[in-house]
Amino acid sequence: MFTHYRRALESCQPYLLATQEISPLLEMAPLGIDLQEKGLILDPQARKNEVFLHLLQQLDRLNFGTLGMAMPKWVFYDCGVMPSAVFGFCGPAASLEPWVRRALKVPADYDGPVPLSIFIAIPMLENGSWFTHTLCTLNQACTGAAPEGLVMLSLALGVRILKIQTLYGATQWRNPRLGSFVSIGPLQLLTAYTPSHSVVRTLTWKLRLRRFLVEAALISPSTSSDAPPATHMLDVDDVTALIALQRDLEAGIPYAIVGRPTIRGSIVQVPLHRGALEQ
Repeated sequence: MFTHYRRALESCQPYLLATQEISPLLEMAPLGIDLQEKGLILDPQARKNEVFLHLLQQLDRLNFGTLGMAMPKWVFYDCGVMPSAVFGFCGPAASLEPWVRRALKVPADYDGPVPLSIFIAIPMLENGSWFTHTLCTLNQACTGAAPEGLVMLSLALGVRILKIQTLYGATQWRNPRLGSFVSIGPLQLLTAYTPSHSVVRTLTWKLRLRRFLVEAALISPSTSSDAPPATHMLDVDDVTALIALQRDLEAGIPYAIVGRPTIRGSIVQVPLHRGALEQ
C-alpha cells in the first residue's frame, strides 16, 4: 500500500498533536503505522512544545495568508487543538535548506522537528461526521522543500486516526486539494456557489469514507473506484454555470464530483454526475 510513499516515510516522521483527554479516543495505528512506536506524539498544552506550535501556525500562514484565511492563534487552539487533534508529518530542522528555514521562520538555534504537513478536522453534531479544517503541506508554499505524497499520506492516515465515517469540507473550485479528496470517494455536492463564504466560488461537499477506498487511493490516487460515471464536465471558472448548478442543488437535484479536475490550457473542468450516489 505504501510502496510509492517509501521515500516520504523514510525521510519524514508522523506527528500527532493531541491533548491528554483526546489521545485515548484516537486510532494510534492507522493503516498499520504505529504512531506510538514510529511517531512523534506531542501535548499541545505543554510549554516545551511551543516552538513546534509556532511552526505549525507559520506553515498555515504561508499556505493560507495570501487568501486572507490564515488561522489566528485562537482559531488554531479553539477549533483544532481542543475539540480535535492535529496530524501530519515532520522532519528534522537540519534537513531544511536555509531559504526554507527563513520562510518558516525557524529559530536559528532550533534543531528539533519541523512540521511539513497539517491535517485538521473538527467533529460535527452528526454522529461520525467531521468537517475538514486544514489540509496543507510545505510544498504549497516552498516548492520542493518536502517529499511529494505528504498530502495523501496526511489525509489517508488522518481520517483513520480520527475514526471519521463521513467527511465534510469547503473547498475552492480551483484548489488542487479537490483531487485529493475525490480520490478517496465521490463528493456529494452541497453547494456550488457559496456567498456566505469569504470566497464565493467555494463548493461544500460530503464524502462517505470506506477503509478499502482510502487504501486504494494510496495505491492509485487517480479516481475513486466507487464513483459513478460522469454525466458532464463543469468549467469551474464559468460563474454562470456555477450559479445554475447552485440553483439545481437548492431545487433538490443531486450532483456529485466523480473524478479529479482536468486542465487543458487555461480551462479547468470537473467531472460531475447528476443523480444520487449509492448508499
